[in-house]
Amino acid sequence: MLKIPVRFLKKSFRNLYVLMFFNGFLLASLFYFHMETAYEKSLFLSIKDDINLKMDADDNQDSLVIKTMETCHYLMGNRASMFNDGTVKGVKADFFGPASVDLMTTRGACGSYAEVLARVLATYDLPIRIAQMKANGTWAAHNIVEVKTNHGWAVLDATFNAYFVRPDSHLASFADVQNDWAYYAKQVPPGYDLTYRFEDVRYTNWTKVPVVMPAIKKALNFFMGAQKADTISIRSLFLDIYAIYFYITLLIYLPLFFITFGSFVKTKLFPDKDIPLTVGNVIKYLKPRFNNMPFNRMQSS
Repeated sequence: MLKIPVRFLKKSFRNLYVLMFFNGFLLASLFYFHMETAYEKSLFLSIKDDINLKMDADDNQDSLVIKTMETCHYLMGNRASMFNDGTVKGVKADFFGPASVDLMTTRGACGSYAEVLARVLATYDLPIRIAQMKANGTWAAHNIVEVKTNHGWAVLDATFNAYFVRPDSHLASFADVQNDWAYYAKQVPPGYDLTYRFEDVRYTNWTKVPVVMPAIKKALNFFMGAQKADTISIRSLFLDIYAIYFYITLLIYLPLFFITFGSFVKTKLFPDKDIPLTVGNVIKYLKPRFNNMPFNRMQSS
């Protein structure tokens, strides 16, 4: 069954015109991903600049984190009702899924709030992780963000503009709220869904891709320890999705470019396709062509 497609691929990659087409496609993709990366970077840096203008002289890191969440909640809250019917379609929204689409449409509900908040906090070089909350025994019932401040991890819920303050006046972590829900439940803002009682949390669904992800988790448990591996948030690593696509495409493009270059030289430059492709042979057959160029003939005359 596989012989025919493998044979087709081998034949295609011996064809210079096919190789040139793929080079052009990948080069255009690199250009596109670079443009989108630059656009998203400038977009979230603009949000950061706006937050910085709201900072007062007596604000601390906790204040910065809270104002960042408040800004994201305000920006996205007004769009949530407009795009909640799932009408936002297309390659960018359905396939790439960048944070900029979440910012503009809030199409993923709490997931969009969490992704945008995490992306803006990342512009401050603060460690972040997107977490899935367990509610009524169901995982991923709600998405939240944890950010590491000078006083440890702090839990933020941009969907409801909710944060929690410990008795020592610092922001509370998920574990703090989970261990004393009766105390922190009094701090929830109006409209908060009280089914989200901080039952439990996970940072990555290691069963999402059978066999592969459980195997990765076992390897991480071995090298890092299960406790530390449990806190890895894979989703947080893919916030700048266009940059990731750019480097993946670049890894594919570079070897293809050299294959195409070698095919071009052997097809268009060498008189015999069986001549080995070496630097010496390239110079040998390129030099006569260079000497016969009109510019060089004019100089010699």
